[in-house]
Amino acid sequence: MQAIAEFFQYVMSLGSYIVLPILIFFIALILGTKVDRAFRSAVFIGIALIGINLMTKFLADNLGPAVKLMSENAGLNLDIIDVGWGAVAGAIWSTPMGIVGIPLILVTNIVLIILKQTKTLDIDIWNYHHIVTAGVLTYVATGNVILGFVGMLLMAFMVFKLADWSAPLVQKFYGLEGISLPTNSALAPLVLGVPLNYLLDKIPFVRKSNLKFDSLQKYLGPIGEPAIMALIIGAGIGIVAKYPLKETLGLAMNLSAVMIILPKIVSILVDGLSAIQDSSKIFLEKHLKGREVYLGLDAAVAIGHPSVLTVSLILIPLTVLIAAVLPGNRMMPFADLTSITFRMILIVALVHGNVLKTLLIGIVVIAQILIAGTITSPLITNVYLSLGNTLPDGAVGISSFAAGSLFTGFSIIQLLSFSVTSIAVCAVVWGLFFLVQKKELAKAINLAEVSDDLSEVASDEI
Repeated sequence: MQAIAEFFQYVMSLGSYIVLPILIFFIALILGTKVDRAFRSAVFIGIALIGINLMTKFLADNLGPAVKLMSENAGLNLDIIDVGWGAVAGAIWSTPMGIVGIPLILVTNIVLIILKQTKTLDIDIWNYHHIVTAGVLTYVATGNVILGFVGMLLMAFMVFKLADWSAPLVQKFYGLEGISLPTNSALAPLVLGVPLNYLLDKIPFVRKSNLKFDSLQKYLGPIGEPAIMALIIGAGIGIVAKYPLKETLGLAMNLSAVMIILPKIVSILVDGLSAIQDSSKIFLEKHLKGREVYLGLDAAVAIGHPSVLTVSLILIPLTVLIAAVLPGNRMMPFADLTSITFRMILIVALVHGNVLKTLLIGIVVIAQILIAGTITSPLITNVYLSLGNTLPDGAVGISSFAAGSLFTGFSIIQLLSFSVTSIAVCAVVWGLFFLVQKKELAKAINLAEVSDDLSEVASDEI
């Protein structure tokens, strides 16, 4: 077991931009791709991952200090600090349960595929930390290691099924054929988003709203262009943060640059995936009688969509406001603010980029994350401190926009620790989700198909 743990720890230390291309290379060969094309595919995917990581860090480096000043200027005195998913994931991987998490989840995934209980082959091993976290925090909450592993396996099954259900939508809206996104930070908001979208459609004004992010330029002219909107939002954040003129203009230009550069980087990744997408079709037809199997990738492959970036930039300053006025919240949003992009990926696809619906659902998702993060903070703080870490100055606890803050993990922790009130609330949300998810996802997929058909017609006419 120790040897297995050391092997996977070494693999993790190599970084996603090394390990994922290697996995893609061998998977492509198994699927029958020629060596040269498989190698090119792997290299392009590695290049794209490096670019995505660089741009994500660039965004965080620019927004982090501005948001901190915004919070200080607003006089927020919240005593649970969002230290970011990276710090939390590092703590989780260092626990005994974290060490065995990767091989256990991987074996579980393969068994479920063989038993035809999932279509997703999840090779996004870095984001296994979401699954392991549910197990670790369940163990901390209950003191029962068996319940901890039950929580981990239940979380894995939940992630795979949500990835299966949302895969057709991902493939249609983002053009990622044969791909699913088993990243819990993108999937969890869907559990809230699906019933909320259903309820919003019962409100005539909302139902009739048809303004979409990709059509803003039509109504607003040059101001509606994503890069210009990012410029304006960046300038606004700089002004609220009371930046000097030079820093305000710099922040505005940097956010505008991300809006243009990140989608181009993602297009490199999509190019790299083309080989494995083509080979998988042939392989599945030949060896699995056409059985559908999805390649589960990091949701980062979709964060470059202009609609996702635009709504995220709008929600970042709104999150600070929500944190200030939300009853019961003690969580100070900070390190994970730029990860809001991941929380919006499937929401944007679900509502097909509808501006009003995306913002309304996004606000509810953010509020849920803050409250759940506050409730589960003692659990993750316990793990964090037990590993010799110290709390930030003035903080009584830590949290993040991942860990127990995401609705899926929060539900499992509350269920297995028998928290009656939280179980009742979660049961209502899950009940609504299962009641309408099939119809709502089918409707969203149909919208994406109509959009594709219109785009093809327009291309033919041109």
